[in-house]
Amino acid sequence: MLRAWALAPVLAALLLPRAAAAAPCDGVVVTVDNDDRGSGYSEEQPENFQSHDVDACAGTYRYLSQYVGDGSTDGKAIWTPTITVDGTYQVTTSFRASANRTDDADYVLVGDDGSEHTVVVDQRGDGCMQVELGEIWCVVGGSCRVVLDGTDDNKSDAADQTTFTLVDCEPPPPSPCDPIAAAGFEVCASAPMHCEGVFSGGEGCVALCAAAGMDCVARYGGEPGCSQEATMIPCDEVNDHQSDYCVCEGGPAGSSSGGAGTQGDDASGGAVDGSSSGGGEGGASTGAALPETSSGGAIAGSSDGGSAGVLPGGTSRGAGPGCACDHGRGDDSGALLVLLSLLACPRRSRRAGGWRIGDSNP
Repeated sequence: MLRAWALAPVLAALLLPRAAAAAPCDGVVVTVDNDDRGSGYSEEQPENFQSHDVDACAGTYRYLSQYVGDGSTDGKAIWTPTITVDGTYQVTTSFRASANRTDDADYVLVGDDGSEHTVVVDQRGDGCMQVELGEIWCVVGGSCRVVLDGTDDNKSDAADQTTFTLVDCEPPPPSPCDPIAAAGFEVCASAPMHCEGVFSGGEGCVALCAAAGMDCVARYGGEPGCSQEATMIPCDEVNDHQSDYCVCEGGPAGSSSGGAGTQGDDASGGAVDGSSSGGGEGGASTGAALPETSSGGAIAGSSDGGSAGVLPGGTSRGAGPGCACDHGRGDDSGALLVLLSLLACPRRSRRAGGWRIGDSNP
């Protein structure tokens, strides 16, 4: 008689490679520091920076100074991490705060998914300060980065260590502001039903917002880049501004219809995909993955309109009363189903097209 323990080596061979290949999705921390030249820290106009170690968060820190370089206090500090696992990373930066620091430090988070948004930080205070800037999508071999832009005023920006902590391995959902970036505009901030950005070619805020199917609700001066000025301008005004800050609201283009599920061929061998919410391809209301039908077609989906996988294996086969076993076939997952089904249903009837463990002619 074939016993369960005899299958243990086979099951282990099937399962262990998958477990070993799984990438970690937490506990990964990438540190970029001005004291470690190989970590990914760099500067633009480095001659305008000075180093100091008083109250530094780690080693020494860098700051823009009017007493060095060209005296403009213009420059940028850039943190580009070396990524070993694709994912969303929480970004935390540090700096030495003091009374003569800028109250308008512009940190630009540039993701490998094309996202870009600016976080403004007040660096005034006393001693080491750490600030969470938000999340950024980074991939192996990519160029995700954080840029401290110190070119917007004559104040002193400070830069120290920045860390990138992995929090999720799932790709981020598309941003409603992606069409704005695709149209050649700069995106400054994004949220569901809300985008902020600037144009630089005289297109106007109405055109910028329309790229995402949104309406302009506010417009400001925005020179340079994403630095929003205080003066409000009518959304449709034509003036001499070459770079204006736009605030857009509304659903992205096509959102009112909610999308529609697509239906493929019928029981002749195609697949039927649908969604109870009407949110696009791939969703049965239960969200469960179902095996193939007897005609070779498949039904799959999820209630939220996302894609859902189908269990591997071949067509279902009869298994006799009280034993619904599917002897899958195909990849190693199918082989695993075969082994598990043999253990669960050892006395499958010949009349059901199967066999019993111990039969001399299965």
